[in-house]
This record gives sequence, C-alpha cells and structure tokens, in this order.
Amino acid sequence: MEANVVRRRPFGSNPLVGERGTDTHRRVLAAALQVFDETAFAEASVEQIAERAGCSRPAFYQYFSSKEDVFWALAAELGARMVDLARQLGPIGPDAEGVEQLTEWVDAFMELHEEWAPVFAAFPSASRGQRQRVASSAPISDETGRALLKAFGVRRSRASERVVTNLVAVLIRCSFYAEAAPKGMSRDPLVIGLARFVHRVLAGPIDGVNIRRGRPARRRRIEVITPWEVEPHAPLRARGERTRRRLLDAGVVVLPERGYHDTRVDDLVETAGVSHGTFYRYFDSKDDFFRVLAGEASARMIEQVDRLQLDAPPAELRAWLRDWFDAYESDGGIISTWQDMRTSPELAAFSQQVAASVFTRLERLLDRRDFGQPQVSATLLLALIERAPYHVYTLGFGTRDEVIESTVTIIRRGFLGIEE
Repeated sequence: MEANVVRRRPFGSNPLVGERGTDTHRRVLAAALQVFDETAFAEASVEQIAERAGCSRPAFYQYFSSKEDVFWALAAELGARMVDLARQLGPIGPDAEGVEQLTEWVDAFMELHEEWAPVFAAFPSASRGQRQRVASSAPISDETGRALLKAFGVRRSRASERVVTNLVAVLIRCSFYAEAAPKGMSRDPLVIGLARFVHRVLAGPIDGVNIRRGRPARRRRIEVITPWEVEPHAPLRARGERTRRRLLDAGVVVLPERGYHDTRVDDLVETAGVSHGTFYRYFDSKDDFFRVLAGEASARMIEQVDRLQLDAPPAELRAWLRDWFDAYESDGGIISTWQDMRTSPELAAFSQQVAASVFTRLERLLDRRDFGQPQVSATLLLALIERAPYHVYTLGFGTRDEVIESTVTIIRRGFLGIEE
C-alpha cells in the first residue's frame, strides 16, 4: 500500500486507505493524465476525470478536492521522476564520450517529457494565480540544474546556477517542440544538437568535440515567413479610438490573470469602465478581440527579432535583451495565453504562423556561422528567448538582470562558440 495515499476530511474516521482505495487513487491520476491530454486544462472537468477513472464523483472527492488538486499530484510525481533522472547523470568529460553520454541523457529526458506531455502542457494554465504552488516547483528545476553542474564539475555559484536553470528551460521547451514536429520526423538531430549545445555552454567550446566546423560561412536562401497581419479596423474618431484602446489595454491586464477560457466580456468591460454595447461596437466577439491583441503583440515581437544581432558586443546584446524583456513584460501574458489555446483552430493556425515567422528569421541569422545546423540552432534559440523572460515574469525564478546575464553567456558560448 502507498503510505502517502489518504482520504480527505471528512471522508471516514480512518484517513488511511486499503488496496481498493489505493487502486482508485491510481486510476484517478491515470484518468486525469488522459483527460488533460485530450482536453485543454481550462475545459477539463472533475466529471470527465471521474468517468474515465470508472468511479463516482463522491469517490473522486475522497482523494482530491478539484481537478487542480489532481494536477498538482501529477506534477509532484513528474517532479520526482525528473529529479531521479537527473541524479543518474555520471561525470561528463570534455571529450566525444562526454558528448555521447549527454546525448543519451537528453534523449531519455525527451522520452520522459513525451510520457508526461499533458502535465507539461497544462502547467501554464494550472499555475495561473498559483504563485505558491509555482514556487514549490522551483526545486525540481534547481535539482536538475545542479545535477548538470555536478556532472560537468562546474563549481556552484549564483551565476552558474542561473545558467543551468536556463538550460533546463531550453531542454523542456525543445522536448515540447520535438513532440509538435510532424509525425514520422526523427528527433535525433535535435537531441544531438541540444547535447552539443549544453556541452559547449558547460564545458566550453571545444573544436572537434562539441563544435564541428566546416560549414560554408555564407547565407543560404531561407524564405522568411510573413505572419498574418491584423486587418485594419474602420477609421474612428479620436474618442472612439481612445475607447477601443482602453478595451485592448484591459485585455492586456485581464487575460493573463484569468486565462482565455475564464475571461468573460463582463470582465473586460468592467476593467475598461465601459458597457457591453460599447464592447460590441468595436469587436465582434471575444475571439475577435483576442485576435487583435495577439496580432499587435506578435508584430512587436517580430520587430524585436529583426533587430537581433547575435555577434554584437556583450553590451549591445544585453541592451537588446533588456528591450526583449520589456516587450515580454508588456505582451508576454498575451503570447502565453494564445500558446495555451487548443479550442480555436483559427487562433492555433495564427500562433503557428507567428512561430514560423520568428523561427525563419532566427534560422537566417544562425546560417551565417560556420558550424551547426541552422534549423536545430534556431529551435534552441527560440526556446531560450521564449523561456528566459517567462521564468522571470511568469514563474518568478530569478531576477531580470541575473537571467539576462546568464542568457548572454549562453548565447556567446552556445551559439557563437566564444569562450570568455
């Protein structure tokens, strides 16, 4: 019997459960994992989980208070698996054998991510407004990062721990990208490229080991994908434009706090201080409203990417990252919201188009180097610049200046092969 399986109060005088109760507890967890895989977390319900588990709602509530409670139980189990995998890392040397060992570990991590993909995918929605719960997940990332530092023999410091925390974030995000790839596409190039990248950052760039030079340092013809443009709205008088803007500004505040599914038009008009009728004078629906917000945010994001110069001096790179973090602080909640959406095919297609537009720009930038595969490297860079500000503003893991400094280190070592 699992010692940690207990009934919630006031279900029974004895909180400890027997074999039958333990089996029900397991079935509920397994059912929730399936439901979260098939349904967006915001739309999943206790009824769906109980039905899939083959138990009644009262039986469900003996062990869990809500779908959120089930999610955090799954997240705790996943965290234990992540830490266990991290502790399996042995010493990683500055040679080809070390790269091969790290490659095997990265592949094992991606397998773990695939097994627990519904939990990773649901995390942004489930953690919204749960600052204390999110903070409790930090040790999992920290433990994984420390295992990497130990494996490479890197002394632990505030700076080195910030670097590996960013690397773990890249690893998690790239695992998500691997699962989102077209069916049948091998993840091997990404696994190998990610392992060499992490090895470059933690062991330093080593020619012939984690850097294979020889690619012609010239530009290929990379077609940069143009994102969807927001259709211009009908011209408004100054007062109407101000009212429309007030509604959009309200969305920037409300949507990240509540999430798309839990945000109502009522919430938007209350925050903006206008009536329902006023809202529908400017927007056809909540979808239409969100599409405008997402379009504006993506346009600003792409404009920032077009200004990025990876080989700029460190001071200029820091300046770009400060601007990037500023943009994320303003628009990141909207970007995260549309990434979490599964129910609107049109908005999902919009998200994919924006991601492709950013990706091809990064690919073109990275094609100028004389090592590495531009497509793989663009995947890694997209994960880095997407997750770094997310860790600061959404998760609260580290300060802005610390994360920017660690990102500069990762870019110079990992993407440029510069040892400092």
